[in-house]
Amino acid sequence: MIAVKENRQSLEQKIVELVSEYQALKIEQVEKYFGLPSETMAKAFRKLVKKGRISLDQEAGIIRESKDIREDMKLIRSFWLVLDFLDDCDYHGAAHFPLMLEMYRSGSVYSVFYCMEGDELVICRSIQPLQQSICFQPIVLLEDQAQIEKMSELNAVFCTVEEHGEVAYFTYES
Repeated sequence: MIAVKENRQSLEQKIVELVSEYQALKIEQVEKYFGLPSETMAKAFRKLVKKGRISLDQEAGIIRESKDIREDMKLIRSFWLVLDFLDDCDYHGAAHFPLMLEMYRSGSVYSVFYCMEGDELVICRSIQPLQQSICFQPIVLLEDQAQIEKMSELNAVFCTVEEHGEVAYFTYES
């Protein structure tokens, strides 16, 4: 779990912490997360690569914890939600299936679930029992807005994310 407003670490330490938490992210996501000029970020990336702390794949636009890490595109797409919530987020971190990540804001928990086409029933059946025992707000990241109809009984926020991070939120109305 990463504390968003923690300022005791250097930029390099914060980059390593972020990349280690998510294993792999888009370079543009890491740059947006810190909100610093590209030159500053590029310099920090070069230092970290030289020290062997991270791996950069410029061609793919991916920053990894190490060369052996294979990026999880569902987690990378889900991370755009962290960036969308960043100004109001206290903590965030990667999670395990069926969750992708969790965010904490002002005492509220937001749990992000990624729903591939065809997995609507699985995701619904995963979320419903959790909602009965844990207090959290589910956010379901969909591949296509049309999936909402298949999840109509679920009390959740639905969204889609475009390749470069544009997030659109939806509610289901029958």
